[in-house]
Amino acid sequence: MGEAMPLAKRVAKQIKRYDMVSGGETVVVGVSGGPDSVALLHVLCRLREQFGYKLVVAHLNHGFRGVEAESDAKFVEEFARRLNLESYIETRNAPAYSARMGLSAQAGAREIRYSFLSEVALKTGAARIALGHHADDQAETILLHLLRGAGPGGLAGMQPVRDRFYIRPLLNIRRWEIEAYCHQHNLATRLDSSNLQVKYLRNRIRLELIPTLEKKYNPNLADALNRLGGICREEDEYLEKQSDAIFYRVRTHTTGNSIALDRDKLLAQPSAILRRVIRRAWFEICGSNDDLGFGHIEQILEIIKGGGGYQQIDLPRGITCKKNYDLLEFTLDGKEKEVPFYQHRIKVPGITTVQEAGLSIGAHILPAAEAGDPSALGSDETLLDYDRLAMPLVVRRRMQGDRFAPLGLKGSMKLKKFLIDHKVPRRLRDYLPLVVSGDDIAWVTGIRPGQKFKVTEDTTTCLHLFIYDYRESFCDKLIRGYNPSENEH
Repeated sequence: MGEAMPLAKRVAKQIKRYDMVSGGETVVVGVSGGPDSVALLHVLCRLREQFGYKLVVAHLNHGFRGVEAESDAKFVEEFARRLNLESYIETRNAPAYSARMGLSAQAGAREIRYSFLSEVALKTGAARIALGHHADDQAETILLHLLRGAGPGGLAGMQPVRDRFYIRPLLNIRRWEIEAYCHQHNLATRLDSSNLQVKYLRNRIRLELIPTLEKKYNPNLADALNRLGGICREEDEYLEKQSDAIFYRVRTHTTGNSIALDRDKLLAQPSAILRRVIRRAWFEICGSNDDLGFGHIEQILEIIKGGGGYQQIDLPRGITCKKNYDLLEFTLDGKEKEVPFYQHRIKVPGITTVQEAGLSIGAHILPAAEAGDPSALGSDETLLDYDRLAMPLVVRRRMQGDRFAPLGLKGSMKLKKFLIDHKVPRRLRDYLPLVVSGDDIAWVTGIRPGQKFKVTEDTTTCLHLFIYDYRESFCDKLIRGYNPSENEH
């Protein structure tokens, strides 16, 4: 126990330092069966009494490794059973998904994995998802980004807490410490054979490059890279806040597949901020920071600063960037895109970006006496009785079997029927975000709030929700046939 207790205490310190979880919350732990996730689950079990949370285990078979992956799933299921924990074990076809979405195998697997974890969190009412990334993973990530010529954002590496939802309690723990912990507690683990395949760049960095650098240049390389990441993370967070504020000032409109920026306002910004604003626009339209390289950003900067009228450049992921005199517009191609399952916690108060639907949702709390008449609001905003809501609120895509109790009607109905009655085209229904309180749909955005949360004479506090920075009603766009996956000029 001598070596194990310091590790558990260090994890506890990380949880406290970053306020990773609160008492009474449920945490979904992603468990692959490898030493990292096995140690994570075991440590979190030991700390349950101290922090007062509940644990749920989630394991996804990505469909890559046949019998080996099936054995991993059985291993995790049995491990969870021995710990008396509820587990969710599923198999999904990541190769088919990657091919359909035009992604690499690893990128497709990552998207499916995070989608699966979000779904488990939704089913279990979990407030956090715990991931087993550790200090050596962080060093690999930073070195990988360095080789690709990343800026401070990339060199910051992974965040201990991302979106107040994903937590990484082991991020300051070395791999050898984790393996020693598993050995001391007699914890069996699984080996993913794909981690040994040097055809993947990350594997080559871990198996070849880092050992060489440690042997010939710096034996404490992982610690040095983690220090670099910490410094860059603090500086990057500051610059991101500045560039986010500027992004919202220069953005003229946004849809599910198009974002336009005011070119004159962009020209007034220094290049350091411009690059971040471009990346912010890219993230909002495709939901990822991947594939937009330095060369692409330099091309975009050239057409922003250059003369002439119309110019266009083609970017990865089927996105084009067009300059048309005073506007800079990013647009997805005309092919219909599959909407992955998504779930985001709504910041109350604050602004929550729903990149999958191409919009943001604003929220603020106010006394009922100051809220005004709910019936006087436009379709892109609503007032709810704050005290009737179960926090945290989430915004998500619809799910099979969803039911909705609309304001003004008795009882509930299938959400599908509600959307049909409101003439929302079938192909567009997955783009319509739902604000959910516990098991209840509190607002079908742009259309109607739920009866359970209506403002009455007894309401003392209201929650004002609104679709942020939209010039045209989102509902009206849907009704007139707007498709976020088609070009809109």
